[in-house]
Amino acid sequence: MGRRIHFVVDPQGWCCMGLIIFVWLYNTIFIPKVILFPHYEEGHISFVAILCYYFCSLFCIASLLRASVADPGKLPENPKIPITEREYWELCNKCNMMRPKRSHHCSRCGHCVRRMDHHCPWINNCVGEDNHWLFLQLCFYTQILSLYTLILDFCHYYYFLPVKKENWDTTSIEKMSNCCEDISRPRKPWQQTFSEVFGTHWKILWFIPFRQRQPLRVPYHFANHV
Repeated sequence: MGRRIHFVVDPQGWCCMGLIIFVWLYNTIFIPKVILFPHYEEGHISFVAILCYYFCSLFCIASLLRASVADPGKLPENPKIPITEREYWELCNKCNMMRPKRSHHCSRCGHCVRRMDHHCPWINNCVGEDNHWLFLQLCFYTQILSLYTLILDFCHYYYFLPVKKENWDTTSIEKMSNCCEDISRPRKPWQQTFSEVFGTHWKILWFIPFRQRQPLRVPYHFANHV
């Protein structure tokens, strides 16, 4: 079958797809600028990691756009039914058109779709016989890109060395009032600061909300840093 562009006029679908594109564009610009390029300049990661991120991002948006405009399997107005296959066709009670069995009528699109799975507002299109593979590609690359982004975020805050020296020990009020600029004091590791905030040295417990926080005893020379 030839490639046919399928465009659905649905404001709700436009909003959903616009939100997806906004999130994709934000991550594509923000993650490399804040994490990838700074750590590449300091030698923490290789250029291959940057290329892999952009490839995942490219494949994700490409599968999104293709799945949204691809014909899902729309039936023509006057389908030619082979005599040997008439028993596998039925009449749609909504549009009064003959359709193959396992086809369904989409109220959003206003027509029947072969092997329709569902109407997805995030791609503003039906998922049917001719674009189901594109939808699965979109799900796959979205998962890969999301997982890659989470790993980069985790490495940025936990594994990689700090990109630049920052004062991890000051509170938000102290930063706003600039009261610590002229205070000379030893700088402690960020792991120590987070341990004091969460009340435990066990980093896995930082992510558990079903526990009570206990004050953490800190060395004397760090006692005034929180």
